[in-house]
Amino acid sequence: MPLHRERGVDVTVNPDGWLVLRCGQTGEEHFYPPPFTVAWIALQRWGGNPHLATDEIAEMWQEDRSETFTAVEKWLDELRSAGLIRDDLS
Repeated sequence: MPLHRERGVDVTVNPDGWLVLRCGQTGEEHFYPPPFTVAWIALQRWGGNPHLATDEIAEMWQEDRSETFTAVEKWLDELRSAGLIRDDLS
């Protein structure tokens, strides 16, 4: 199921590669180190499809696909809980 950024969430990448997601409603900022920036970019490249994004990441880093998917899904659950992303139910 594709994922989308919630309305009002701003995304920036700091010069040091850290991903910053800012909730427009609360002003709360969430900071993630560069490997998560790579995951975010892969998600954008693959239309929010976590399976395709994980395939790209695992291949690029020569990591086990299953372990990579588990790590990415854990992070995505955190983003969902924080109200930063949503599943596309359409």
